[in-house]
Amino acid sequence: MAFGFFGRRFRKNRREEPVEHSAAPENTPDDTNPDFTPVPGRRPGDPVEQKVERDGNGILTPADFLPDTDLPQLNRSRANMLRRELEYRFALKDAQITIDGASAMVHRPDGGAAHVSLRTLAMNAAGLDDLGQLPELVDNFVHGTLADATLSTLSTADLYKSLRLRLLPNPEQGDSILETSDGVERQIRETSVLRDFTSDTSIALVLDTEHAIRIQPLHELEEFDSLDALERAADRNTWQELLDADVDVTYFNNDEGGEGSDFWAFESSSYYLGSSPLFLTDLLHRWAPDLDQSRGVIFAVPDRDLLIARPVTTGENLMNGITSMVRIAMRFGLGNPTSISPRLHLLYDNQINTFTDYRIIEPTEDEEWAVPTADAPQPGSIGIEVRPDAYLMEMLQQDGFGDSFDDFGPRDLGPDDFRY
Repeated sequence: MAFGFFGRRFRKNRREEPVEHSAAPENTPDDTNPDFTPVPGRRPGDPVEQKVERDGNGILTPADFLPDTDLPQLNRSRANMLRRELEYRFALKDAQITIDGASAMVHRPDGGAAHVSLRTLAMNAAGLDDLGQLPELVDNFVHGTLADATLSTLSTADLYKSLRLRLLPNPEQGDSILETSDGVERQIRETSVLRDFTSDTSIALVLDTEHAIRIQPLHELEEFDSLDALERAADRNTWQELLDADVDVTYFNNDEGGEGSDFWAFESSSYYLGSSPLFLTDLLHRWAPDLDQSRGVIFAVPDRDLLIARPVTTGENLMNGITSMVRIAMRFGLGNPTSISPRLHLLYDNQINTFTDYRIIEPTEDEEWAVPTADAPQPGSIGIEVRPDAYLMEMLQQDGFGDSFDDFGPRDLGPDDFRY
C-alpha cells in the first residue's frame, strides 16, 4: 500500500506537547538564546532538544536520531526543532500555524487561511550545513507563505490556473468555528463558501499557489470575473488534480462484522481527495471499477485525505456495511485538524442524502433514546443514528431483514468500536 490506511493515521493522531509562542524556542542556536551550547560529543549543529526523552545523563537517546514519522527527511530531534521554529516565526507575524503531519494550516492576520506542505521545507532543512541557518530558512518560508496567498501579485491567467474547489465541514452548534474569540474562522467561512454541498459540508473556492492553498474571499475574486466563470475554471482544475493524484485503493473486509461489512478506502497525499465527492461517480469508475454503482453508493469523507465507499446492497448485508463504515468514519472523522465529516451519505440517482448522525450521550439525555433501559447507552458514549430515506429503507428491508425503522435506530458505540 502506498500510504498505509491504518499505520499512517494512528501516527497522525498522536498528541504533541504544547509549545509556547511568547519566546524563541529553547536551545535554538539564534541571537535570542545566547546560552545555547551543543551536546558534548556531537558535531556542530546537532540540536539540544527540550521535551524529548533523554537518558540518565541528559543526552539525547538513539530514538531522537531516527527519521521523524511525519518528516522523514529529518531525525525526530531536528523535526521537533523545525516545528517549534515554524510556530514561533509565524507568531512573530501575528499568524498561527497548526501542524498536522507533513502539512499545516496557516491562519493569516488578515483573516485568510492556507494549507501548506512542509515536505520541501524539511528537505531544505536537512541540507543545512549549520542549524544556525534554520531561523532564516523558516523566516523565508513564512514570508513566502503569507505573501504568496494574496491576489495583488496574480495575473488573471495565473488566477484561473490557481483556482480549485474544496469541501469544507459545516460548523455545528457549539462548534469552535462558531465560538472563535477573534472571529477568524467565522470570517473565512462567511466570505468564501459558494454553497452547501450536503447538510454537513460546503463548497469553497481556494487559490492553490506555490507555497499555500488559501480559502479565498468571494468578493475579492469577483473583481476578476463572475463567480460562475471562476467556479467553472476551479471545477476543471480540481477534476484534473484528482485525475493526476496518486490514490491508494484498499478493499477492506471486516470478517468479524458479518457478511457485507466491507468497503473501499481511498487515500492520497493530494489536498483534493476530500473534494472527490464532487465527481464521485466518474472517479469511482476509474479508481474502483469493480465497485457496483447500479443501486447507488454509500460514502463518507471523514478526513481530507480519506474517502470510504461501498455499493448499496440489501438487507443484513447492507446494514453490516453501514455499521462497519460508521465505525471507520467516526474513528477518523472526529477531532482531527483535517476532519471533514464522520457522517455517511447515499449517492443515488444523482442525488446525495446524508443519512447518519451522532451525538455524545449526556447523563441528562438518556431518556431521549427510545431503547429499553437495559440497553440504554452509557453517558459519554457516542450515539449513532441511522435515518434511511425511503429508497435506502426499501433496500434494508429486502431479504426479510428488518420490519421497521426501529431496527436501525440509535446505537451505542463503545471504545472498542474504534480499535483495529
